[in-house]
Amino acid sequence: MALEMGSLLKDRFRLLRPLGEGGMGEVYLGEDERGGLAEGRPVAIKSLRSGLTGGDAELFLRRFREESDILRRLKEPGIPAFVDAFEEGDRSFLIMEYIEGHSLASLLERSPNGLRASMVAEVGIQVCRILQTLHSSSPPLIHRDLKPSNIIIRAQDELVFLVDFGLAREFHAEGAARTLVGTVDYCPLEQLQGYPEPRSDLYALGATMFELLTGKIPKPLNIPHLNAVAPHLPVAVAEVVDKSVSALEDRYPDAGAMRRALEATRRVLMPIEAPAPSIFNNPDRAEEIIQNWGRPEHRLVSSSRIRAERLRNAARRRLPLLVGLLLVALALTFFNYRGRQHYLTEQRQLVMDAMTDGVPGPGWQLEEVVGLFPAEGLGLGEPDPRWEEGTRAGCVFTSLTREHPISSLSFRLRRLKSKPRLLVFCHPWGLLLQPQSNSYGVHLLQVSPGFGLHAGGWNQVPGVPAVSVNLGRSLEVRLSIQGAAGQLSVGKVIQKFPAQSNWTSDRCGVVLLNAMHRTRCLVENWQVR
Repeated sequence: MALEMGSLLKDRFRLLRPLGEGGMGEVYLGEDERGGLAEGRPVAIKSLRSGLTGGDAELFLRRFREESDILRRLKEPGIPAFVDAFEEGDRSFLIMEYIEGHSLASLLERSPNGLRASMVAEVGIQVCRILQTLHSSSPPLIHRDLKPSNIIIRAQDELVFLVDFGLAREFHAEGAARTLVGTVDYCPLEQLQGYPEPRSDLYALGATMFELLTGKIPKPLNIPHLNAVAPHLPVAVAEVVDKSVSALEDRYPDAGAMRRALEATRRVLMPIEAPAPSIFNNPDRAEEIIQNWGRPEHRLVSSSRIRAERLRNAARRRLPLLVGLLLVALALTFFNYRGRQHYLTEQRQLVMDAMTDGVPGPGWQLEEVVGLFPAEGLGLGEPDPRWEEGTRAGCVFTSLTREHPISSLSFRLRRLKSKPRLLVFCHPWGLLLQPQSNSYGVHLLQVSPGFGLHAGGWNQVPGVPAVSVNLGRSLEVRLSIQGAAGQLSVGKVIQKFPAQSNWTSDRCGVVLLNAMHRTRCLVENWQVR
């Protein structure tokens, strides 16, 4: 039985109108009238269907509760925020953030021959970032139902959201779900056999991209090479899609690798696609997204262009000279203030872009980031003395558990035009990379418990001399400790040293000690294990 519109749930959530329904229940648009996370905003209300009996009732109730638990855990951009979950009468309810926008399935209905390749690449990059969050959680989570109707572009800011976590499950390497779930057109063989794993989501994303690029629903387990269906598409795009829908062992190893491949593809696509038409006279937001979304210049300035256009029209009608002078004065004040706010916000939001592989591994969460620029790796933008003078730059992570057992710290250092002093650490050990005349010296350190982006010092480990190396194009660095035996490997140079005990830590990070230098692409493949 459908719920009565206008009724109030839990003396707080007002039902406004139906949004959709499926075999397990219905989804409604509602409004939070009493406060909480979604105060003053619309919410999506998911209700488990009443009247279910037998095995279906038990299965659906378990999945419904698991979806609630998963959304409660996940607090990341691109995933609807959890608001509340409760039971009332004979029904169970899940309240979450309402994402007002357009699903990719609805955009395909407007553009049945497929969407622009650069737009699809940008969607893929953002979905890969979401999958990195899911797959790197502890334990890893797999979505199991990734398809165009479950990917939404939010209208207000064009952020990509992955929705409907009703089939999402924890992944354990020793076993599998052993149930056949998902939408068969987007399922790989191992998922149809009941053994999905994180790379199964990559197949589903590749199948989704195939449909977005061609307008054709992929054939289950028989997706042809993309260029055979759409020979006009660039080879770089086809290679990414073909690899993602190949056999399990031939796919990308993880979502981060697929994201980097798509980012390289995006750099190829942008120069060859024709400029988008003006959006100022286009009232349809969905059509605007189809025509312009995914282009860097649109994402950065489209909203400001619209505001500027309106102001210019008003200025033509009312005292052009006076309004023009006023706009100049306001713009100077606005950009001076907003520039700093954008800079500080970007530090927090784009650290996952700045690090090639994101967090150092499962079980770590971001604590603080200062002075990073979303380059290809860890790095800084142009020096700005207002905000960077006399500070360190970098990022620090803390363990999700009290003490994280560590066996190794590894990363790749790339050749740099400038020579920054860099300290990579996992308390109480650290590696200081000190520039010399034509080389780098790698020093083994013991860092203080409070070492971070603003304070703390270190001492060089006695009896372990610095390793002096020439970088070439890049250099592998690895510090490993097993019990009382430690080993520092820098390229082909290996030094062994005594360690006092097993290595446990709750804090790690990468810190630039001379943040005023122009620096790009410092650290890649950073891992703490």
